[in-house]
Order: sequence, then C-alpha cells, then structure tokens
Amino acid sequence: MQTAHPEIRVQVSAKRTDTWSLASLWIKSNPVLIKCVAAQYFPYMGCNFRDLESEALLVAYQTISSLFQSEKDLSCMAQYFRVVFRSRCIQMTMGVKVVDILDPEIINVPHNGETLHQELDQDVIDAALASLTNRQRQVAKWILSQPSPVNTDLVGEHFGISTRGVRRLINDAITRIENGNRNVCRTVPALA
Repeated sequence: MQTAHPEIRVQVSAKRTDTWSLASLWIKSNPVLIKCVAAQYFPYMGCNFRDLESEALLVAYQTISSLFQSEKDLSCMAQYFRVVFRSRCIQMTMGVKVVDILDPEIINVPHNGETLHQELDQDVIDAALASLTNRQRQVAKWILSQPSPVNTDLVGEHFGISTRGVRRLINDAITRIENGNRNVCRTVPALA
C-alpha cells in the first residue's frame, strides 16, 4: 500500500481551507442574495437566519468546489449558487407547510369503507383564480376541469409549451395565489 506524499496532502488541505475561506467571504458579501432566494420559503423552513446563513455557507463551499473541479471561472458563482441554494431551501421546507395548515379537529375520516366526497367551494376557487394572469388562469381552469390528475407533459402538449415552461407557469401561479398582490423578491442579478 502506497501513501501519498506529505506535500500533496498539505496542498489539498490548503486548497480546502482556501475554498472554505472564499465561501465564507462570499456569503458575508452577499446577504441580500441569500435573503432574496430564501424569501418565499423562509416562513416554512423552521429555522432562524443564522441557520439559513450556515446552509448558504455549505452551498457556497459546494458551488466553489464544483467550479474549481470543473475548471470554470468564479464569475459564474452567483448563478450556480442561486440554483443550488433555492433547491436546498425547498428541501428544508418539505412537510412543514402541510403540518402548518393541518387541524385535526376538522378532519373528516370515513368510517367502515364509506367514501368521503367534499364539494369544492367555487367562490374560493374564483377568488384564487382572479389573482392570476390570463394565461395562468387558462391553464389552471383546464387542469381543474380534468377528470383525473394531469402531469406537466400533458399540460405542455395541450397548450404547446415545454414541460419546463409549464412548471414555471404553475410555480408562478401558486406564488401569485399565496402572496396576492405583494411582490416577492425572486432573483437578484449577478453582481459585476
């Protein structure tokens, strides 16, 4: 069994330390970006801003390491960070929102094989759809009119848009419904 030369281990260790310092400095320089990316998810995360900064630091380290490994320029840092950090924020919210709106007192549980049919309140649906753009409303009404659940491929095929476009349209529609007319900071342009 061969062991690596001590000089190689020192260089690798020094590179990791430099990467960690660079990630820490980058996070301290971009607090607004961190807040804007996490803004719509933060209420559902169950953490404080310090925890969020720690997660951002880990994502920054991961992003810088990936950029070094793929020999890319660090000018791409903000773009890659936004994508990875947004995904991490979404992961941190998993399940929290469902538990937040769950009230055990109003849950109707079917007994002995009976099925439970709930009628949808058309006034609530109309109020929610009123906050959407015309295109979002058109797609939402079509989805709601389907007898069984549809996926993004089927919606995209029906309306002639890509599945990525469908996901973005649905995500934007949900954001509009949740936030009403308030503007939510979604992205921050990369600093030059």
